[in-house]
Amino acid sequence: MILLISSVDTVGVGDILDVSVFGAEEYSDIKIYVPENCKPYIPLVGYLHVCGLTLEKLSDTLEKLLSPYYKLPVIVSYSEMIPPSIFVFGDVANVGNVRYVKGMRLSDVISKAGLTPSSDIRNIKLNGRIVDLTKENPPVFPGDRVEVPSKWWRPWKEALPLVINLATFLLLFYGTFIK
Repeated sequence: MILLISSVDTVGVGDILDVSVFGAEEYSDIKIYVPENCKPYIPLVGYLHVCGLTLEKLSDTLEKLLSPYYKLPVIVSYSEMIPPSIFVFGDVANVGNVRYVKGMRLSDVISKAGLTPSSDIRNIKLNGRIVDLTKENPPVFPGDRVEVPSKWWRPWKEALPLVINLATFLLLFYGTFIK
């Protein structure tokens, strides 16, 4: 018998879990924080990768790993749950987490974060892999990291005054020191 809050949600970075062995006083209400590497330390088990597991799967796994010590059901529940999100940074209007919605694609995340005039949508990094958004629109998942780089050139609207100032400086320099 395993008690669950949700059989659909998966464990993610930042979640705080309550782990208890039913009927075992010394192993009740143990709080487990899920760190960025997804491997929290669990007493009598050690470090265990938990991200992406449902509470049911995690309960089953812990029940097997704790079976040498306890023959009782393991109960896992959320103490605190971080809403699933995707982190977007770089040349976007709103850097930060975008709340995940099932079935989201990269273009959905980018539209929520907002582009700037110099955003380069041909070289977006999705978990380190370069994606050309004009050619593909891959699905995204909670915990993904999206980096939107700037184009290597500034839009002409911004660069033109700089070019004019540089040309003026060079003409003045030439006229003053070279002639």
